[in-house]
Order: sequence, then structure tokens, then C-alpha cells
Amino acid sequence: MTKSDVIRDIEVKVIELPLKKQWKIALYAAKTRPHAVVRIRTENGVVGYGEVSPSPAFMGETGYTAELAINKYLAQAIRGADIYDLETIHAKMNSAIYGNYAAKSAVDIAIHDCIGKTLGVPVYKLLGGAARKSAELSWVVGMQDVEGSIAEAKHYVGLGYKVIKIKVGISPEQDYRVVKGIREALGDAVALRLDANQGYDFRTAVEVFSRIEQFNLESIEQPVRRWDIEGMKYVRSRLKTPIMADESVSSLHEVMTVIREQAADLVNLKVGKVGGLHIAKKIAAALEIAGMTATAGSNLEVGIGSAASVHFVLSADNLSVPHDMMIGGPLHEYDLITSGLTVTNGMVSCSEAPGLGVEVDDTAIFDKAGR
Repeated sequence: MTKSDVIRDIEVKVIELPLKKQWKIALYAAKTRPHAVVRIRTENGVVGYGEVSPSPAFMGETGYTAELAINKYLAQAIRGADIYDLETIHAKMNSAIYGNYAAKSAVDIAIHDCIGKTLGVPVYKLLGGAARKSAELSWVVGMQDVEGSIAEAKHYVGLGYKVIKIKVGISPEQDYRVVKGIREALGDAVALRLDANQGYDFRTAVEVFSRIEQFNLESIEQPVRRWDIEGMKYVRSRLKTPIMADESVSSLHEVMTVIREQAADLVNLKVGKVGGLHIAKKIAAALEIAGMTATAGSNLEVGIGSAASVHFVLSADNLSVPHDMMIGGPLHEYDLITSGLTVTNGMVSCSEAPGLGVEVDDTAIFDKAGR
């Protein structure tokens, strides 16, 4: 270790970003989102950025709790650490405070950005290199009326998206009407993925989705509560449609329960949910060993967090299911980056610049951050 490679400063700011319209899922509805942005500086002046935007109903964290956890526990635990010692850094963070995986994710992403910039390589090369040059995206239609849902789905299909994910899980009849309307409007060429966000108990889930399966679904995401692994397994055994776990896989150890119990067919793996890039790669490897594929989802992160997910997807072969990791930017009134990610015809690629490869609007975040 050289002096230049150690962590000198760790800063975190929370900035509330307005959404263009209300974002509603089975767990909550919101018009703004608090994003926690981390800035890490090494002794030689290299600056790395991380970002998370967890919702309390979804993860038990917010941008504000992440700020507290980082300032009070994580920063002092890892200040002075060698940026390359990721295993040690994660061990120190876990010793400092249990859980708080979003806060740890923001720190982990910023460290990866520092490493890439120090070595002069993009982050995906730190994660194993390119398994693919670009990644296919899916779009997520939040809860709204049927007409609005159809119009939004049509818009993104027009932009080249071939997979539309529909938020369901509150009203069986509304779920049926929305899925029926979108399927009839789009035809059979577009894949439809449903996401219940834990909205139903296992018996209701089977009843609801048995009726909706006629619309040729790609998958059904998290139909039951995160802790109800037996319930998810029950749903999987009684439906033809593949079942995707999301909230049930919020850490490295939780994925092993889903694998062991054969409770899901695939997983929505979110970098900002599980502890960062270092941990996400371990989970992807566990899924690969089990013969399972995954998609990378979004907690509505904007540019910095989305870039981390893109680098992750480019580096992992079994991250082969179209991803909704890029929805945060378009859903917000403005972003925290000025360049670095390119979306064309429903596909995303990243810059070959060092680190995350994004240009961060640093002044707007750390000099003008407000709540």
C-alpha cells in the first residue's frame, strides 16, 4: 500500500430530487426522492462518487438514514483504508453497523470509482471485464390509471424497449385491467413482466396471477412478502410463469435461502440494495453456480447509481435478463450527472473513461445540496 491509495476524506450529502409525476408501487407512493451521494477522496486527490436512493418501505433505509450511518459509523471505520482492500473494507463496515446495505453500497460504489480512476480503467474491467458491450433495458410502468399505463408503455416501446414491467399488487381487478389493456395495445411482440412488490399473500397471488397468465407473461416479480420464502415457493409451484425474487434477496446470505429452497426462477439484483458492487458480484456468482440468471433493477437512482449498475451488468455473464436499472433518470426532473451513459433503441452502454465514466455535477450536490 502506498500513501496515495488510502481513503482520506468521506463526505455524504442528501439531495431531494423531484419526480416528474407520482411514483406509486404496492408499497408506497412518492413525488420526491432523497438521494444520498458519497464523495471519497484519496490521499493523492483522486475523487470517487457513489449514490443510493432507497425507500423506507422497500428497504428500511432512506437517503437520510444512509447519511447518518455513513457519517456516524462507516466513515470512521474505513478512513485510512487501502482502496484496493475491498474485503477488509466491507468487514470493517459490517463490524461498525449491521445491515444498512444501501449506505454501504454508496461507499462501495465510490471506492470502485476511485480505484478505476487511480488505475485509469472503467469499473467494469475491475469487475472481471466485458461479458457484453451493451445491455438490453426494460421499462417500468408505475401504478396509475389504465389509459396512462397504456400511453406510457407505448411511448417506451416506441423508443425501442422490448420488455415492459408493470407494477401491480394492490387491486386484483385493477391488475387485470391494466395488464389486459397493455397487452392488447402492444400486441404479442413485447414481453410483459409484472412486479407485485410483496403486495399479496401466497393464496391471493396464485388466484390473481392464474387469471392474468393468459396474457403471456415473461415473469412475476416478488408476489409475496420478502420473508415468506415458503409462500413464494408455493406460488412458483402453481403458476406457469417464472417467479423472480427481489426484496427476498437483499443481502449475500439471503440469496442462499432462495437458492436452497428453490423459491424463484431468477433474481432482480440491485447494486444499491445488497451492499454495492463487491457484494453484487458475489451474489451473481452464487446464482451462476445455481444455474440461475438475473436482472439488475433500480431503486430510482439517477446517473451515478445507474452507472454502477451498468458496469455491473456488463461484467457478469448471467446478468442476461433485460434490466430496469435506467428508469431513475427519466423519472426525475433532473439528474446529478451531465454525461457518461448512452441509451439507444432500448440498449445502454457506458463510457470507456476511468472509474464510473460519468461527469458528476459536483458543485450542485456538495455546494448547494438542500432538502
